[in-house]
Amino acid sequence: MKRTPGDTSRRRVITDAASGFPSRATVVLYTCIAPGQDQTAVLTRLRRYAEARDWVVIGEVIDHTTTATPLDSRPNWQKARTLITSGQAHGIVTTSRTACAVTPTDLSLVDWLAQHQAFLAEAEPLVEGLAG
Repeated sequence: MKRTPGDTSRRRVITDAASGFPSRATVVLYTCIAPGQDQTAVLTRLRRYAEARDWVVIGEVIDHTTTATPLDSRPNWQKARTLITSGQAHGIVTTSRTACAVTPTDLSLVDWLAQHQAFLAEAEPLVEGLAG
């Protein structure tokens, strides 16, 4: 179903009211992928997830390493962190919580985001055989 401009405007007003943000939420897309993996497909999925929620994507950050690498050791993580600390981004959209080193035993990133009144959104996992 195609949205009319009125539908989009209504959704934006509802989203703004529900989020507590005075305007549309801004987000940075972040993923940690193995060298050689197709980053275009991953970023497209993250962007679709953000746009479906009427969030404004202000940056894309990719680290070409394993998710086992600590966040502070990833070369590009600091870019995403700076967008949050500067207030330019209200949240991070990622492929999974593990891409941001969030585990049941280590929630330090979640605590850090809460201190900056920011959020972490996990895009739905890509399921083989389904259109993305």
